Amino acid sequence: MKKTVLNNFKRYISLILIVSVVASSGIFSSCSRLSSDTVALTLNNVKISNDVFTYFLDCAMNELGINADENSLYSKAVHLTEIYFKTNSLAHKRGIKLSTAEKASVSEKVNAYWGIYGEYYSTIGVSKETLTKIFTAESYRNQLLVHYYGEGGEEEIGVATMYAYFKMNYIVFQAINGYFTYMDDAGITRRLTENEIEEIILKFQNMASLINAKEKTMEEAADFLAASGYSSSVVTLVLGKNDTSYPAGFFDKVKSTKSRVATVIGTGEYIFIVLRGDAGVNSEYYLEKKEEILTALVGDKIDVKIENSISVESSLDEASKQSIYLLLKQQKAE
Repeated sequence: MKKTVLNNFKRYISLILIVSVVASSGIFSSCSRLSSDTVALTLNNVKISNDVFTYFLDCAMNELGINADENSLYSKAVHLTEIYFKTNSLAHKRGIKLSTAEKASVSEKVNAYWGIYGEYYSTIGVSKETLTKIFTAESYRNQLLVHYYGEGGEEEIGVATMYAYFKMNYIVFQAINGYFTYMDDAGITRRLTENEIEEIILKFQNMASLINAKEKTMEEAADFLAASGYSSSVVTLVLGKNDTSYPAGFFDKVKSTKSRVATVIGTGEYIFIVLRGDAGVNSEYYLEKKEEILTALVGDKIDVKIENSISVESSLDEASKQSIYLLLKQQKAE
């Protein structure tokens, strides 16, 4: 009898300890974890998951600054979440579906972000699934753009307008790259001597002449220059006017060259043989830029259309939003 009472007493004590541990754990984690049944934001009676609102409040902090007015941060986060909500709603209404390629693009972007920010996102309660939801909405936005303004759309932008923008703002070219600098044994970038630079320029000019005389292709010229000890390679590119991958002024210099005539272009640190090509409306170079061109021409219009697609009433839970705010503030301060 005494043994039974003793065992019961031990079980009672164990139960008390377990309850105490769980309770204390809840106390200490309440500042960084939200209860699963709390929702920070409701839009049109639709509960928005806390991870999504956390993502957009984090975006608001990144844009406005960690020390921005708290109400301004909430207002910005709610607006961003509303755009996300409206985009999904309009895409559903219009029957927008993502292709396999588009889904793969979303997945690729998610993996890229997770590889860089995964640890931080995990800490604030944003999962890879959260990012997938966010980036899927972004892809819906792009498809809505095509749906309304692309070929066959309700407000189709004509081929003539699209192609004229392409011709004005993009160049298609091949280039052989050379350098007027080198890296020394200490890892410091050094400029070549003037004699060495003149020698490179002559080599590139001779190669351009041989290309124009049809005695060498661009690939053969690149191989010859590389074998002669100069760093060079040939690539075919579609370059936008505002692309910063090449030195300032490069776009205008290439655009001013004659089509299919190899021309040497020099900058402070680089030298190029460029061969500008023509890209028709059926070329892969133009077709791959159509969505980008639509964004440039009417991207603001699709954003207005999404904004005005539905009226939204929002409701923020005071305790939940504060918990998310404090968690983000703490993580960004560390």
